[in-house]
Amino acid sequence: MPRPLLRPLLSGLLLAVLGCTPHGDCGCTPPPSGTAQGRLVDAQGQPVAGAEVCVVTMTGSDPVHQGLYVEAKGSSRADGTFDLPAVVGRHRILVRARVGGTVFLPRLGPEFELKAAGTLVAGPDLDLTAAVPATLTVAITPVHGAQQEDALLLEQRLQADGIEFTLPIASLKPAIVAGIESVVFASQPPGTYALSLWRSETTGTHANVGSAKATLTLAEGAALDLPLPVQ
Repeated sequence: MPRPLLRPLLSGLLLAVLGCTPHGDCGCTPPPSGTAQGRLVDAQGQPVAGAEVCVVTMTGSDPVHQGLYVEAKGSSRADGTFDLPAVVGRHRILVRARVGGTVFLPRLGPEFELKAAGTLVAGPDLDLTAAVPATLTVAITPVHGAQQEDALLLEQRLQADGIEFTLPIASLKPAIVAGIESVVFASQPPGTYALSLWRSETTGTHANVGSAKATLTLAEGAALDLPLPVQ
């Protein structure tokens, strides 16, 4: 069972996966929305096709440190253009994509505002920078017991307009294989990441019995092995 601190984040990630966003199919009534439009190009100005593009909403009250919530997803067309739904309010465009064997550095576009339902906001071209992907292998010690479970969260730290944004990348429960508890995050763009782990009992009150945190930098093309000790 997720710990209380994890529940809001895990719920948000689950809703995004299931499609229960403002534009999902969960049976809820979607709020008024419009369209965000743009185009992706590479360093040479050529269109980038097939890249995942997201409309994200900023969360949190700290003006310097913000979280990002994925509101809508789509892909760029052959000419690099995209159209995504967006509810009335302030948003950004996020691209964190791998196209074929090419990984691009995450790109956060400038903030824009959709002021009325049914309107279209056309943004500038977003230029993407290709990078050599990195691999992160996390080894958790000591391994969790037979009546315990671990919840591991990987986030990436992004910067734009003097603001640091936190983007959830993966949330999972590591398994023990051959006496080793480890997780491999392959093909990640270089950058600054944060790992957080919560260990809890699976019986009784599901008490929190341990945690671990680490901040790391993945260099371009690196293969980093990181021990994560649980306290």
